[in-house]
Amino acid sequence: MSEHVLLIHGWSASDKSMAGVGELLAAKGYETSDVFLGGYPSMDDDVRIADSGRRLNAVIAEMQGDGRLPARFHVVVHSTGALVARWWMAEYFPRGGAPVANFLMLAPANFGSPLATIGRSTLGRLTKGFTNGFQTGTHFLNSLELASQFQEDLALRDRLSEDGHTESPFSESGTRPYVIVGADPIFGTGILGEKAWDGTVRVATANIDPRGVTVDFSKGSILKPDFRAWTRRGPDETPFAVIPDRSHLSILKPAPKESASKDKTVSERLEKLILQALDVKGADGYRAVIDDWTAICQETRQLAQDGVEADALRDRILGRAGADGSRFREFYQIVVEAVDDTGLPVDDFSIWLTAPKKTRETQFKAGNSVTRIEIDAQLSLIQDRHVNSCHKNRLSLHVDRRELLANFLRDRIPPSYEASLAAGITAASPGKRVGYFDMDGKEHSALIRLRALDPGDETRGKRFLKRYTTHFLRVILPRATSDDVFTARSLR
Repeated sequence: MSEHVLLIHGWSASDKSMAGVGELLAAKGYETSDVFLGGYPSMDDDVRIADSGRRLNAVIAEMQGDGRLPARFHVVVHSTGALVARWWMAEYFPRGGAPVANFLMLAPANFGSPLATIGRSTLGRLTKGFTNGFQTGTHFLNSLELASQFQEDLALRDRLSEDGHTESPFSESGTRPYVIVGADPIFGTGILGEKAWDGTVRVATANIDPRGVTVDFSKGSILKPDFRAWTRRGPDETPFAVIPDRSHLSILKPAPKESASKDKTVSERLEKLILQALDVKGADGYRAVIDDWTAICQETRQLAQDGVEADALRDRILGRAGADGSRFREFYQIVVEAVDDTGLPVDDFSIWLTAPKKTRETQFKAGNSVTRIEIDAQLSLIQDRHVNSCHKNRLSLHVDRRELLANFLRDRIPPSYEASLAAGITAASPGKRVGYFDMDGKEHSALIRLRALDPGDETRGKRFLKRYTTHFLRVILPRATSDDVFTARSLR
């Protein structure tokens, strides 16, 4: 084949880590001289993703200038490599026209990793940074931390827009993005208690189809805020495959012998998916891949279900009908950012999951007591809550979708409440002269509707949450000040 491919590795790895993918391509007819291993120093504390992205642009220009790369080629990335490549395309080709035909992401850390804070810790520096002057890449890890500002800013350049713009580096007929992620954790990472991840990235954080909404309590009211959905940039949907037999590391070794499944169809699937993505030539082929990979996700989801069919599937794929299928559950990632209506961050805020009462026009209150519904939601729905260490006004929730739909909304909501998921939010006053919502001395809370069993009106948040997806929720709180922050009186 005359196709050219650039392979880009992840954090703490080297270009050699991509050799397994390169060997697959060579075995399937790609000329080895046309397959390139790209590298960057992700473990140096002074280097940022943008630095690597700028250098990537210069290297590609140089390689195209001397003929090593043609006008169009493919890019395959792993983990953090997705952020480097996405930044490069968003920076230099914001409206399309990148020299990349098919952009395949393997286990990408598009919206963070729960391990980023560990890598930045003293333990991480002692272990990972032992051979690198105890450096582990501070700026890279800040960008990789859950709920980082970098992730949202990048998404607002290539996949989302707050102002209705739809330009993107990606399109069905231009640069076509794909995501493949495993659901088999790296051996030993089970101690962390995570589900729906590959030992490094969560399935929901790998998906490149995020959603976003601004909930503005300074416009509207505490009961009915202004709800503005963000616009999609690029393809409305991208091919996304969740495969049950690969971890964050084994996804780089596509050979069937590296699969955690003995089923031939499953163990050979990764090779076929990689080649299928790189073989697409246009929009029709791209849409066909979406359909094929959606069917794969449906099969993987079935592994988490109960019943005879699910038992048979687990027996075939995992080798045991009674194998724990909970790691294949679907999750939502919800990233919340709290700011006031002047744009200042609101660091001291609380958010929790609950259900609204059916009574009309009754202000939602908090602070006096915690309801059974809120306790249930905290214990059963939220697997993880993480406050971003660099921006305290940002946090992420990892929410169990199967538990929400199969149990919480159907069986555990009292008759006096709506069968709907909502988030309650309140913020502490930063001082005696500044507060949020009102300066009446009371602690005010507000309710944000997220997901209902009925379809409802999506523009009002009824079906805002989508499986395997990261959701950005920007909440604007009205900043209230006491009258004495400025006064005027007569000289006499």
